[in-house]
Amino acid sequence: MDADAVEFVILGVAQDGGVPHAGCSCQRCIAALADPNLRRNPVACGVRGADGSLHLIEASRSLSEQLAIWSSALWLDAGLRPDTVCLTHAHLGHIDGLGQFGIEVMGMGGVPLFASSSVIDVVVKRGLSSPFVCCAVEPGVGFRPSEDCGFEYVFVPVPHRDEEADTHAVVVRGPNSSVLFLPDHDDWEQTLELHGADGIREWLSQLGVGIALLDGTFWDASELPGRDISQIPHPMITDTLKRLGERKEDDPVVLFVHMNHSNPVLDSTSKEAHKVDELGWSVAEQSSVLRL
Repeated sequence: MDADAVEFVILGVAQDGGVPHAGCSCQRCIAALADPNLRRNPVACGVRGADGSLHLIEASRSLSEQLAIWSSALWLDAGLRPDTVCLTHAHLGHIDGLGQFGIEVMGMGGVPLFASSSVIDVVVKRGLSSPFVCCAVEPGVGFRPSEDCGFEYVFVPVPHRDEEADTHAVVVRGPNSSVLFLPDHDDWEQTLELHGADGIREWLSQLGVGIALLDGTFWDASELPGRDISQIPHPMITDTLKRLGERKEDDPVVLFVHMNHSNPVLDSTSKEAHKVDELGWSVAEQSSVLRL
């Protein structure tokens, strides 16, 4: 590793339930039960700082598998333990791994946990805070999760089913590049209006990011027959592609994450995945490493 290198690893690409999805007998979930190579973890990322410190974004129930992916991707010790944790919001798949830091599993203590004050309130209310030192984050204000890590986080508010707590995207600013981690928001209209941007490109330019991990939960509104998909608000990939069109040479790299088990882009041979590729964008792959 270069002395000033910051490395961002994608530890999961699926929606909160992962693949296979609990209670599901679809072809993709059945296949994933039989073949570990087809399994996908709930969305999460890991950042290794320039000083070797380790910083987890989201804490899913697949924590053990994700720590193994992280250690393998960066050739780290198999007993990897994060130095800090950062949370975007309080929905199930993003926080249900917090308990594994406690005495029942890793037995850690004093781990800095960065989140909005309302998310911290939920963590405390649910009795998940004992392994952590909870640090409330102010949106729009950059901060380093550890002194010599060589990167900073910036929390960016986004609208998303805020029943108990608010939701933020996270910009990770490294020494050479920055990445936006936006696994969840309700729709582009509200998000762009909130930030005074006329389009996705304009907003990404305002944020100064070269890479964007965007909410790709559903391909389109027909994906869940018999269910009202409007009750699970997320922008459709088809809508995002319509807004973006074809990638231009100076555009940021866009990677879709947080795919529901029903999303056809999880199959790289599908016509939907090919459509994403043809337009110059990508579907994120578990264990990918981005150098910032």
